[in-house]
Amino acid sequence: MTATSSQPPAMPEIERKIRQSIPTEYVQQWLKIQPKRAYRDLALDWLAIVASLVLAAVVPTVWTYLLAFLVVGTSQYKLFILAHDAIHGALHPNRRINDNLARWLVYGPLFMALEDARRSHNDHHRYMGTPDDPDRYLHTFAAKNSPFQFLLYCSGLATFGKTVLKVTPFGKLLAAQNKTSTGRLKRPNDPKISRALDDYFKQRIPVLVWQPLLILVFLLSPLSLWSYLILWIAPIYFLVFVTDEIRAFCDHAVLLYPDETGDPDRLISFRPPWWEAQIFSPHHMNYHAEHHLWPSMPHYNLSKAHRLVRNRPEVTVRYSYVAFLWKVLCNLPLGDRQ
Repeated sequence: MTATSSQPPAMPEIERKIRQSIPTEYVQQWLKIQPKRAYRDLALDWLAIVASLVLAAVVPTVWTYLLAFLVVGTSQYKLFILAHDAIHGALHPNRRINDNLARWLVYGPLFMALEDARRSHNDHHRYMGTPDDPDRYLHTFAAKNSPFQFLLYCSGLATFGKTVLKVTPFGKLLAAQNKTSTGRLKRPNDPKISRALDDYFKQRIPVLVWQPLLILVFLLSPLSLWSYLILWIAPIYFLVFVTDEIRAFCDHAVLLYPDETGDPDRLISFRPPWWEAQIFSPHHMNYHAEHHLWPSMPHYNLSKAHRLVRNRPEVTVRYSYVAFLWKVLCNLPLGDRQ
């Protein structure tokens, strides 16, 4: 799709057009959630974590620690992707079970909170391809339009604070504050700040339960306490946070400048090599265009939807995350930034 003198269709219109082209009976079948699949996926991901930590404890070498770091981190990210399904109610058909699985088996161990993640992510789906998308800074070339800026972004350092703040009640307050005419910061004793603090800690009860338990497990195991930092905290940063920032960029980035000219083309899916999918898009997260078209579709049915939309001109299909990142790096800067 190329920019023309006429106004290009907005993303909601594009998505609606594609949805209407797919037979309803197909979609209804794809939206069915298999509860046993949720338990199986969660169990296998946790089993990989436990097995790799046991190996590092029994055979404490540099290589087993490196293997544990990689397996723990990629498995943590797999759990994170399953919790993403839970955000949309697509992990388990029972909403209470769906939410509690995400809270207690994913977000608590990973220092996160379901409600804040759901609020921010639903806004991303609602406003994707517009200036109101809370994730827009991840997709565009703002602060990424030079090789150095882009590599800094890919390190996670450029966006860590903004992304973490976004998925807290304070991020919601700040977004509302930025829309006011005064722009004045609220005082700490403001009732809204107090409510945000209460909300923050209430949502993070699973975190406050899980982290002391994890520390205790490391203390009582043959693994030393610093292993908690190397084999649990560090993988969350390098193989969950950084990986997700890179994937989020790849899933919506378009090599066009100015950024708004690429907005109609941000429905993108990948068909990557197996090893790339294990790192960047486990549990079928590579079918990202299909996920945006049907957010409540469980991950294991997205490939079925992909077969019917992959040849549409509104959907871009890429074949490698690494190749796309290299292409971006080789084409920077885009346009003339003053």
